[in-house]
Amino acid sequence: MATDDQSELDQDVAEVRRRVEALANDMRGLGLEVRVTAEEYGLERDFDGTVFRTVTFSFKVYQQV
Repeated sequence: MATDDQSELDQDVAEVRRRVEALANDMRGLGLEVRVTAEEYGLERDFDGTVFRTVTFSFKVYQQV
């Protein structure tokens, strides 16, 4: 895997994380109490050479009593 491929993928993953955080902030702006967690899994290469990374986001919407 070329370093440029990994660098570009890192930038893409960082952009996805920024957008998810922006979504969570929008939800908070609507009065929801939200926690977002992310799990990231290592680089993988598909049979056709496509490089990818799996990032799983969990949203917890809660109400404090």
